[in-house]
Amino acid sequence: NELTGQGPTLAVVLNRDLLFGSHIRSTLKSLGLEARFVTAAEQFVGVLRKQPESVAIGIVDMNEAVSWDVIREELSRPNGDRVPTLAFGPHVDIESRRAAKAAGLTRIVSNGQFHNDMAGLIERYRRR
Repeated sequence: NELTGQGPTLAVVLNRDLLFGSHIRSTLKSLGLEARFVTAAEQFVGVLRKQPESVAIGIVDMNEAVSWDVIREELSRPNGDRVPTLAFGPHVDIESRRAAKAAGLTRIVSNGQFHNDMAGLIERYRRR
């Protein structure tokens, strides 16, 4: 944040799983990031549009249906200061992984990878 010179400190998370969401929230907190949870792609891009300078990372849970066209439209806008995005989901769901890639997400990992190295992945891809 502005006081510590850390850069953006908000993480916007598209997630409907409350139980796993609490795990994501605590991991983000341990990394000094504030979590803003949303349940729809429209809300996700809404936060990216309203507060692009304060968002360090966008995280998308692909374990439920995602409106990839909405996210692709936002991520393909020529705005230069693109927020890094990280998605996780079933490694066997090739169709969703392809859709996420086509939408322009920065990195797509399996549920296992995300669970095993959540903090490391967020640290690696977050904007500073």
